Amino acid sequence: MTTKHLTCADTAKLVRKALKESFPDVRFSVRSHTFSMGASITVAWTDGPNAKQVEAVTCRFQASYFDGGIDYKGSIYHMMHGETVSFGADSINACRTVSDASVEQAIDRVYRNLRSNFREGGIAKPTVEAFRAGQLWATVLPSYHLNAGDSLQSEICASINRHSDRLRGLVSQTAQSVFVTHDDGYSRQCGSGYSAVTIQ
Repeated sequence: MTTKHLTCADTAKLVRKALKESFPDVRFSVRSHTFSMGASITVAWTDGPNAKQVEAVTCRFQASYFDGGIDYKGSIYHMMHGETVSFGADSINACRTVSDASVEQAIDRVYRNLRSNFREGGIAKPTVEAFRAGQLWATVLPSYHLNAGDSLQSEICASINRHSDRLRGLVSQTAQSVFVTHDDGYSRQCGSGYSAVTIQ
């Protein structure tokens, strides 16, 4: 069976179309990048769906995986509309930015949920400006932030990353037409056990 090879730019067009179908009210910037050892796509947007929801669409078009345990980039193989295809982007990176209004909402959620901890520590409700400046990395809530690295900044970041303005995106016919047939299997044999398909 012959394989249809798509360039990174061609793959970016499919990603853009799939995102438009899944999130028609969101404006995405989809940029393709080629370099000596491969190619990638960056998807950027503001507010709206969270990264996990967007990646559920874009992951179908990713041509490789990376196993950091053995520093190895492996191949993922696909079919689209019954035809074997090779997508042109090794990785697809989701880059969500948030407005000040969204940061304020995240601060409100954290403050509301942990009000007693704020009160116990005598800590005032943080501001958007303090968050943007990274001033909250050194602020910890008593009886709540117990692990090294925990901070008010990381708490607000986590709230931002989890939050979405919708339960899920719409079904993309473009994304649904793509499925992974297999990967090269090297990570399962020699690495961390990554698999692009479900192994029964």
